[in-house]
Amino acid sequence: MKEFMMKMVPVEPKEHFPFHCQQCGACCRHVKESVPLESLDAFRLAKYLRDRGEAIQCMDDVLARYAVPVLLHESGYMVFMLGTVGTDDACIFLRDNKCTIHAAKPKACRTYPVSVGPAERGGYEAYLSMEQPHHFNGPQQSVKKWVQKRCSRQDYDFWKTDIGSAQEIARHLEKLSLEQKKGALLQFLRYKYSEFDLDKPFTEQFTENNQKLLEALRNQAQKGDKE
Repeated sequence: MKEFMMKMVPVEPKEHFPFHCQQCGACCRHVKESVPLESLDAFRLAKYLRDRGEAIQCMDDVLARYAVPVLLHESGYMVFMLGTVGTDDACIFLRDNKCTIHAAKPKACRTYPVSVGPAERGGYEAYLSMEQPHHFNGPQQSVKKWVQKRCSRQDYDFWKTDIGSAQEIARHLEKLSLEQKKGALLQFLRYKYSEFDLDKPFTEQFTENNQKLLEALRNQAQKGDKE
């Protein structure tokens, strides 16, 4: 993952970049621990695979079969990444050089080569993935319009809640003892990925879960301060 991040170049929304997808599948290979499966991604993928007939009942089923947990921050903040297969670490959903979950692929895949993430001081920041330089020889694309075209209102609502609370969650986790952190991480996984009904709207569930997670971490932090 560190090697992947070294090839990410910061860009401003107003900037442009040349890009042409050659449908070569190169961006789907050598992607070990580099394709995040965020809560909304996992929710959409679980519904998609279930509706296609796979034995999927919840988001946990998808994570267990197709993803791996990766530590994102030394505090214990983690994220799930799509699993890979083969000697070239190809995406687990790549078949015959084609994406088998195209209709429900993660946000990172939809917005590629642009990646959007949380800024250290709050808000968002964008990066350009430069690991496949042969892609950057096409027509000029607007960073802002590229992302807007590939993301829905639901995506933006999710980011606002998820990224808006990421720093506070990391701060609380950082303050906990190792023993306390074990319980906190279980809460983290429960509210970020497990406590969802696939037949109910995602946004309302995530907003409620995120608030429950924050309250649980705040309570633990307060207990830790008193001890």
